[in-house]
Amino acid sequence: MSTLNVVDISSNNHWVDLSKLKRAGADAVIIKATESTWYTNPYFESEIRQAIKLHMPVKAYHFFSGNNYKGNVDKFWSVIKPYQKWLGSSVADYEGSAIVLGGVDYARKALKYMEKVTGKKPIIYMGLSDENNYNWADVGKNYDLWVAQYNSMNAEYGFHSRALYGQVRHFKRLIMFQYTSTGVLSNYQPLDLSVFYGSKADFNKDCKGSAEMSSRWKAPVEFDDLGAFKVMQKEATFWNDANNDKKVGTTSAGKIYRITKEKNGFYKIANHEMWVDGRTGDFHANPVAYSDKIHAKIVVVKPTAGHKDLTTKVVGKTFKVGTTWKMFGYKTFKSASGVVWHWAQVGAGDNKYINLDKCRVIV
Repeated sequence: MSTLNVVDISSNNHWVDLSKLKRAGADAVIIKATESTWYTNPYFESEIRQAIKLHMPVKAYHFFSGNNYKGNVDKFWSVIKPYQKWLGSSVADYEGSAIVLGGVDYARKALKYMEKVTGKKPIIYMGLSDENNYNWADVGKNYDLWVAQYNSMNAEYGFHSRALYGQVRHFKRLIMFQYTSTGVLSNYQPLDLSVFYGSKADFNKDCKGSAEMSSRWKAPVEFDDLGAFKVMQKEATFWNDANNDKKVGTTSAGKIYRITKEKNGFYKIANHEMWVDGRTGDFHANPVAYSDKIHAKIVVVKPTAGHKDLTTKVVGKTFKVGTTWKMFGYKTFKSASGVVWHWAQVGAGDNKYINLDKCRVIV
């Protein structure tokens, strides 16, 4: 999939020479046009003309106030209308206190009206915490998301896109990810830097690009593992403890590890005295580790057979390696000799239970 390096600017950045940002690696720019019903960015017209002259894909955004959505959109339209043929879909910046004031219903109405006025389906921008903490399901099925999530507030020199730390819960399509608000390009700082999931042609259309959501990967873990971790950065470091004091190794993007402990945002790799920083990848929790009543999908990894009750007596069929089953919780049984068994309930009759120690939970 193609991606673009995107910078967004507002009057907080004062006047910006876009040619310098372009030379520094910016493929596209998003410029704040207006805020609420009263404010216009004094640099908007100059900067959008620069973008047009530089043949730089450009969008405009409006910072919504959380009240009077029609007045907000009308203000935005009055400023961007002369430039609409050069603009892609508009961006609705809706975050923080505005969401507290207006809620989800305000966004739904504002986006619908924005689409009606501009003639293009808008994108909505918000922080990941706002996306996670409100139920955006109705909005998320109709509009694309540009999300912000930062790992630190240290200066970041140049474009260095990474995986989202966490996951989007309510939107079907994440089309852009703002990964820092402290970027530095050609001595301009601080800048908001993002990655757009698509081509330049997509950027100025109705956003045909779409992120490959990190939550789609799956991995098998032991029933009492905390979960699984997939490295999302080009290279990640292994540490000897739940801190970044002593480096003991490295790993690379795409590697998946079983996790047995979590501490201070670090995860311990199963069967090793090594920890990985949670910010370098994506963690999938194993719900079975927290409750023996959880329903989950399991895969057989060693030959096992069906059992009618919590004993070692085999009465049912053979469950082949590689087959998957739905588990309806599990039970623990201790034999007279002191051996502990864990039995996953997968059916009824002679095949009610199978040996969970010979299976893995898929997370």
